[in-house]
Amino acid sequence: MKTKLFSFFIAVFLFSMGSKAQTTPTCPATTPAGQNCISLIGPGTPGGDWATDTFLSSTDGNVYTKLDVQFSAGEIKFRQNGCWDGCPGNPAGWGPVLSTQTGWPTGTNTAPVPFGPNIQCPGGVWNVKFTLSTQSWEFTPGTPNAVVKLVGTGVTGTPITMTTKDGENYVIKLAKLTNAQCQFEVDGVLGGSTAFPTGSALSPTQTIPVLTTGIDYDVTFKLSTYAYTFAVATFPKIAIIGAGTQQGWPSDPQVDANAMTTTDGITYTIKNIPLTTGPIKFRQDNSWSNNWGGATWPSGTTAGSDIPATVGNYDATFNKTTGAYAFTLNTVAIVGSGVGGWPSDPQVDANVLSTVDGVNYTRNGLVVTAGAAKFRMNNGWAVNTGGDLWPAGPKTGNDIPTQAGTYNLKYNILTGAYDFGTALAVTKFDAASFKAYPNPTRGNWTITSGNEDITSVQVFDVLGKAVYTKFGAEKEVNVNASELSRGVYFAKVATASGESTLKLVKE
Repeated sequence: MKTKLFSFFIAVFLFSMGSKAQTTPTCPATTPAGQNCISLIGPGTPGGDWATDTFLSSTDGNVYTKLDVQFSAGEIKFRQNGCWDGCPGNPAGWGPVLSTQTGWPTGTNTAPVPFGPNIQCPGGVWNVKFTLSTQSWEFTPGTPNAVVKLVGTGVTGTPITMTTKDGENYVIKLAKLTNAQCQFEVDGVLGGSTAFPTGSALSPTQTIPVLTTGIDYDVTFKLSTYAYTFAVATFPKIAIIGAGTQQGWPSDPQVDANAMTTTDGITYTIKNIPLTTGPIKFRQDNSWSNNWGGATWPSGTTAGSDIPATVGNYDATFNKTTGAYAFTLNTVAIVGSGVGGWPSDPQVDANVLSTVDGVNYTRNGLVVTAGAAKFRMNNGWAVNTGGDLWPAGPKTGNDIPTQAGTYNLKYNILTGAYDFGTALAVTKFDAASFKAYPNPTRGNWTITSGNEDITSVQVFDVLGKAVYTKFGAEKEVNVNASELSRGVYFAKVATASGESTLKLVKE
């Protein structure tokens, strides 16, 4: 039984990684019968992810090699027969034994594990050798690729060195170009043409005219033909997924909801995303090939685990380069003359609503007077909604016409629909049920309840304007009067079952 449970947990863990889960051996068709195949996999390999193998070749089934492999800076690992330890009799992936080791340029791992440390590849062109009998590897410098650069007056930060994964196709992502001239430089030799955005840079004297300014371009160059393209830059899509979102974990193939926005392909943002308590992750282009989690909430740096989200409505940022992420909780409050007064910004709104799912917000026992009200987010007017109807209706940009009473308020942050319900029956207590001291005061009043917890205290001046509001659930509430002018005030004190009014004096 324990073995079955352990296998189940391992299977779940492999699935959650979204990358290293494979259950059947996969070798090239050219692999000799009865011979194992060895491959490299990971973001630093030519395949660029944890799903695409770069296979080595062997004449004896023991020593495996591949010459002039173009690596990117990133993590890599060796594996056997195109899978991890899900294959019968197949060992897990080979990488360093300890997390303090880089595994570069040589290493040996006699007890490989599927999710142990990965080899830290610096990038470049390397010859690869792997010996199965000793489970050791060696990387030696390969034949250098041609160095291709984009140069000229139209290139911001000239020159820009292009990158390649195969020594033939070169790219630049997000090249900043201006309305001027540029050329390609191959190992110090210039080439260009008069065509834009596509052409062949075969002339040593012609220059390519950049016809626009302020647009980032993705640039490609083919070494064998000198063919080039300039295309308006596109960025990978990154979305927030997981049980903590309304959509849940992906059921692929699918288009991920909660897509973030970016202007540079590095910093991604999303506003007003509702989350529930549960695990979430970032993933790229609707695929598990690239995904990021984290161990801390509400901010941190990406790691292999799921991010432990908590319920609420959030603004989120994610840096694809550094892995830093942050979720900022949005607050929803109701403001206006009918609920204590319009804000005098900057201020922290008093009538904050609560939520259990990040979508539906409530406020019970809200004391309302005849007037107007609106919902706003994050103590500011950048996002706000109102309505034309009372006591319930759809959102509009107008103020909600409020009527006096005590209500249990409901609000949907996605649709903007609101419902105050019907006025609650409120028991009027004798003022003797509450006490305020010192009264008069020069500083603060302390208001106490003999029986029930006080849920709210609203202080009004003699003109009926709310000048102070405090919420809680205590039998003793401290009211800060230090900023109030001298004079007479009235405090409306409420509990879960009743309310009363006290006369207060500020000296």
